[in-house]
Amino acid sequence: MKAPAPSKPRRTVSLSRTMTVGLVILLLGSAGVSFWGAWEAARRNTFELMNSIAMLSVNAVAEEVDSYVSAAQEQVTFLGGLIGSGEVEPENVDRLRDLMLGSLAAAPQVSGIAFVRADFSVVRAGRNEGELLFFQDSWADRQPIRDSMANQRILDDPSWRAINYVEEFGATQIIVADSVVSDGELIGLMFAVVSTQALSRFLTDYDRGGSANSFVLFERDQVVAHSSLTDGYDLASEEKPLPRISELEDPLLSSIWNESVDDMTYMLTEGDIQGRVVSGEDDDFIYLYRDLADKGLPKWTVGVAFRGNEVDDPFQRLILTGVFGLAILVVALGIGLYVARSIVRPLVSLAGASGSVSNLDLDKVKPLKSSRFRELNVAAQAFNTMVAGLRSFETYVPRSLVLRLMRSGGSSLQSEVREVTVLFTDIVGFTSIGANLSPADLATLLNDHFTLLAEAIEEEEGTVDKYIGDSIMAFWGAPFDQPDNAERACRTALKIAQLVKADNEARRARGEEPVRLRIGLDSGPVVAGNIGAPGRVNYTLIGDTVNSAQRLEALGKDVDREAEVIVLMGAKTREALPPSMAVQASGAYRLRGRGSDSQVFQLVLDHNEGGSSHDA
Repeated sequence: MKAPAPSKPRRTVSLSRTMTVGLVILLLGSAGVSFWGAWEAARRNTFELMNSIAMLSVNAVAEEVDSYVSAAQEQVTFLGGLIGSGEVEPENVDRLRDLMLGSLAAAPQVSGIAFVRADFSVVRAGRNEGELLFFQDSWADRQPIRDSMANQRILDDPSWRAINYVEEFGATQIIVADSVVSDGELIGLMFAVVSTQALSRFLTDYDRGGSANSFVLFERDQVVAHSSLTDGYDLASEEKPLPRISELEDPLLSSIWNESVDDMTYMLTEGDIQGRVVSGEDDDFIYLYRDLADKGLPKWTVGVAFRGNEVDDPFQRLILTGVFGLAILVVALGIGLYVARSIVRPLVSLAGASGSVSNLDLDKVKPLKSSRFRELNVAAQAFNTMVAGLRSFETYVPRSLVLRLMRSGGSSLQSEVREVTVLFTDIVGFTSIGANLSPADLATLLNDHFTLLAEAIEEEEGTVDKYIGDSIMAFWGAPFDQPDNAERACRTALKIAQLVKADNEARRARGEEPVRLRIGLDSGPVVAGNIGAPGRVNYTLIGDTVNSAQRLEALGKDVDREAEVIVLMGAKTREALPPSMAVQASGAYRLRGRGSDSQVFQLVLDHNEGGSSHDA
């Protein structure tokens, strides 16, 4: 077969020369004054732009909340007006029923409507699990209603009276009231209620797809609406209709009134919007809010909360897009657009792929395409070569260890004494198993076996140190502190036991011999760090703890030769475990190389077998 002819090298041009020519064309084809003005305006108005974004975010939520609850105001005004004008007789129950049920159908956010006559007889309509219901009764025994009627002055507009827990609805309701006036005389009161649960669902739907978390507060500390309240407030009562901020399991909102490190006055230069920046453990929390007193809702505060990492990049992109995009839209011609897109696309691909490389997510990295620009083409080829090398490299070095060392800036590379827990495994009778398998099948068995073990170890953030024949060594507590390293190691052993048992069931179903495993654990001090010659080092552990863990693994054949999986540990590991971890004493054994007996304990793999952390 004739070998294919080598592909012709793709012609490339100089990026710097192209940029120069493109810039000249752009400058010649644009209005210089307009370009300079747009640049200066964008630079000067950065803070004004951020202020506008803040105002739009908060005011949009405020308008949505106002629009939502205003439906109740509109209903009481409409119905009260019909009754007061005489168009609907106060005693015409059938007509009132039709109007109230129709109003509820037209305003799904309104939970209920009631008309209280001067004699305290009441007609009312409400929702119950999606069904519209109508009632007639008397509220003469309700002292708040009697007081309201006795002290009621004729209102010019509907007023928001209270936020109460309504027993009939089994939920907290926002209540709006209006006077019903006929010929200048008060003939009754019209009420409508909006569920705080429904308002919370409305805000949650409004936030969906964005990074903002909207909220409504009452008197700063009580939560009227929030995504945590979409299923209601279970502890609501007449005495306490609303939860406190501290009661919500939301670290973002619960930190709103903590000490602020930035009041954002340099950005929020206009309007009544206020801002706060609160430092959290892992990120900053940003709050933008305003009062709703001008909406007839006194003591209400509405706002949005963000995590800092959710808004920093969008703000930066918005500023860059505003400056760069304005210049492109105003001054760019056909060639300018072509040049910009031809340069930006490879750079974006390179930046995105570099982000994955920085996290060693090499499976997500796709080869960069070649470019007509020489410099970008060389960069793409170099990057693709680098990724190929890294893929080969990560096969031999634990990725979790490299990531942790990268994130620490390499500060944990020096040898030091650390408290760790070491785990050793070994396949029982591996020599006889290997004798019956071809080299390829034996390699497949080991690879599948080590894949199961490595997944369990990495789930508990352990480090696979090395593979030794059919054995594996892993550890916890280095290079970074893991105070619960013994518990993590035991949880890993339990997971390994489950995985091995499940795998053995599949092996038996295929007619293959099951794999039996011994595991040894021990905790104590070791020297952890780079060990080796300057040109070839390994991050590993040395010390007696490593030796004792391996010897405990080997002791498994003397403790229980027939166990499918046996996990033995030393006294220090057992002492570090919580009461929930089931352990039983196996007795005193003379470990190889030790001058005295050591207490050995066995991890109970099935709680039905008995045992406890206090030793069975």
